[in-house]
Amino acid sequence: MPILQTELDAQLELRAITRLCEIYDYQPIKLPDLSAIDYLIASEGKIVAGIEIKTRKESPEQIQQYGNLILKWRKYQELHSISELMQIPTYVLFAFNNAEGQLSILNIETLHKTQPQPQDPPRRKSYRGLACDEEPVIYFDWGLLVNLD
Repeated sequence: MPILQTELDAQLELRAITRLCEIYDYQPIKLPDLSAIDYLIASEGKIVAGIEIKTRKESPEQIQQYGNLILKWRKYQELHSISELMQIPTYVLFAFNNAEGQLSILNIETLHKTQPQPQDPPRRKSYRGLACDEEPVIYFDWGLLVNLD
């Protein structure tokens, strides 16, 4: 099985969730590898949200030149289901500049309200030839993100 998440990826995700939890005084709960989401976050001992983390090497300004943001359709469906089943909000946390730059968050329910349609994914620069590279994706507007810092 190919490695889809490297040790560096895990370190960047940890940096991103640590920064988020410092801003809001939350406690992160790391979920096992290959879980549908990366973290749950708690406040005063109670689970308050689920977080999927997407780290990006570039700044938001650089990425905006490519167009809208992308989320796999399957990931959207998983996050929406988790939100319904656990009765907690779920979010995608975007951490730019290798988790050292801007933090922005997307409430998955924002996408649900806009009813995006799956579209064929663009070919990655580092195409790996994996089935997950061919999954349908949705494109969403940058205006749906909330900047945290």
